[in-house]
Amino acid sequence: MGETPLLPAIPSNKFKHKIKFLSDMIVGIDLLAVLLASITITLWINQMDHENAWLSFLSESKPAISTLGAFYSFSLVFRTNICYARWWEGRSLWGTMIVNSIRIAQQARLWIHDESLVDRLNCLGIMFSYTCKAQLRGNRIEDDDEDGAELVLKGVLAQEELDMMARQTAWQAYYCIDAMRAVVDEGLKGETERGNFPDWRKNAAHRAMENTIDVLASSHGGCIKVKSTGLPVAYDDILYSIGGIFFIAACAAWAPGTGLYNPILVLTIYIVVKMIIGLGNDMEDPFGHDESDLPLEKYCMTVEYQINAVDERSHMIPYNIAYGPGSKPERNLSFSTLRRLKTSSSYSTFFSVGTRSRSSKSEQDDFEHDQMMLEMDPLVV
Repeated sequence: MGETPLLPAIPSNKFKHKIKFLSDMIVGIDLLAVLLASITITLWINQMDHENAWLSFLSESKPAISTLGAFYSFSLVFRTNICYARWWEGRSLWGTMIVNSIRIAQQARLWIHDESLVDRLNCLGIMFSYTCKAQLRGNRIEDDDEDGAELVLKGVLAQEELDMMARQTAWQAYYCIDAMRAVVDEGLKGETERGNFPDWRKNAAHRAMENTIDVLASSHGGCIKVKSTGLPVAYDDILYSIGGIFFIAACAAWAPGTGLYNPILVLTIYIVVKMIIGLGNDMEDPFGHDESDLPLEKYCMTVEYQINAVDERSHMIPYNIAYGPGSKPERNLSFSTLRRLKTSSSYSTFFSVGTRSRSSKSEQDDFEHDQMMLEMDPLVV
């Protein structure tokens, strides 16, 4: 039996992927230009006479180069922080969309009893996440690179509806938002017409579900804002100008002391700076396919899996989840009424308790309301 390695081995394909990511970020014609320029400057300065006034000037300019490097480093870090803030905002917005996509499915399962409308709302929650992903990557749900055809095969989306969405020029994610609102309105209206909901409960359920849908729409709009508004162009222009001045001046100032090692030193620092700038460029738009971008596919799969889990759980549990296993469902009575019910053996006892003196007006009102409920629909206890 072989020994277990202390550290897990990195899969070769993942390692190759990371190497490719770094090489794509670093390799470029600019590396050759920096190397040739630094070699030229270094050779030119090293051929000067040691008593040349320029050499002493370059040696004494190192403090100024350090100050310039500090300003350049600050600008570089500041830009990277801005890009990271955009990446983090996109991540937070997607987290909000995941939570509320699952929440609308849970709310539908609680307040809408029409199974076809519940299934429709579940499908719309899944569709919403995939249409958001497609739009943030500059695509549409019906494109070959996206998941429209796969959703049709899964039964989440009908082909007719996919064709209708493809003909529209509006944001496809907002089609899902409009459809969600229509489903909620139809579902709660049906519950009220069948007498399952009083008006106050319907209004409370509608308000709660509308708030969830509104958060979904606002989160998607926030992602569009992150996608559409990049960094100011002038900021990058200033950063690159400062970087060019710094590398030329540093190469000249370091040449007398470092000799032929100077081009390698300058090129190494340039590669590090280029990697930091490249990382910031990737985080500036966090919705793409780069190594540092957000895993939108995993987010969408999470929404789909959890919504299906909510639906599966509702059909799996054989008892009323509000009361737990072995309990008998009762009406939503006030605490004071339930206390009297538990201490009485029959309705006559219950109603006789109602004739006793009560300590508060609110308890009296609760009791009279619940007495009326019991007269309309008796409950055997």
